[in-house]
Amino acid sequence: MRNETILIPLAPGQPMAAVMTPLLSYAEQSQARVILLTVVESLDMVCRAEFTPLEILERTIDEQKVQLDQMAEALVKQHPDLSITTAVASGKPFIEIVKYAAKAQCDLIGIDARRGHKETSCQYGSTTRHLMRKSAIPIWSLQPQPEHQVRRVAASVDVASGEPETHRLNERILQRAAAMAQRMDAELLLCHAWRLDAEGYLRTWARWSDTEIAKAAQSERQHRLERLEALVASSGVPADKVRIELLEGGTETVIPELVEREGIDQVVMGTLCRSGIAGFVIGNTAERLLDALHCSVVTLKPDGFRSPVLDQA
Repeated sequence: MRNETILIPLAPGQPMAAVMTPLLSYAEQSQARVILLTVVESLDMVCRAEFTPLEILERTIDEQKVQLDQMAEALVKQHPDLSITTAVASGKPFIEIVKYAAKAQCDLIGIDARRGHKETSCQYGSTTRHLMRKSAIPIWSLQPQPEHQVRRVAASVDVASGEPETHRLNERILQRAAAMAQRMDAELLLCHAWRLDAEGYLRTWARWSDTEIAKAAQSERQHRLERLEALVASSGVPADKVRIELLEGGTETVIPELVEREGIDQVVMGTLCRSGIAGFVIGNTAERLLDALHCSVVTLKPDGFRSPVLDQA
């Protein structure tokens, strides 16, 4: 099995902030190859100047390459086992990131997701959100952690559906979370939100008693637990290395509550997509959960997902 290749996009002039420490430590532990990428947006100038827009763009690219090379040199001094290369592209940032990651056969894209002036919904920048929606490669969006360490990793899965595609995505989520937890010496949790969706109907129209409702809920909970245990078995993750958390309630409510209560530093989750006018759009539940989480998040797409960016290239 080949070592991973991790792409770290940086805006022009953006430093490698301490928030990225867990990613760099993970890369070093994994003996991964790291690529630092800066995308310079194309210039659209109509004013007369000493240099043409193309000349200015070329100079900017050269300057950014020098800065990235200097950054790489400094990082290798801090992380001697890291293999780091650099690259500069021009164009729309999220488009060039997706294209470069595909060309370089990257396994993971790590990005600083902090938004100092955003604390509620839409806390992710537009580039991060575009990548989460349109990249087939997993996105690791990093938020600040105490002492820049990851102590607990949660794999958030949906076992309500028995579809093979969903089961395979769940396996990949758990396997990715387990690998990260192992390499960062972190505790691993497997969490799933459930509820008896038909409860309102059963009470109002079927006139079930509280006892009958409770029995149905207990049966549903046991069914979900059995599916979680089967997922652990099929994923190859040792059962004694994962703690199962079965949470009753809406996903976008109970998962963030678990993150807060347990001090979870990182959530690994899937973003099942549906076809739309612009190719694919992220599921509504995943969008709401992302907005409610205030920790680092790794998002995965189902097998077979192809970025619409590549189809338009």
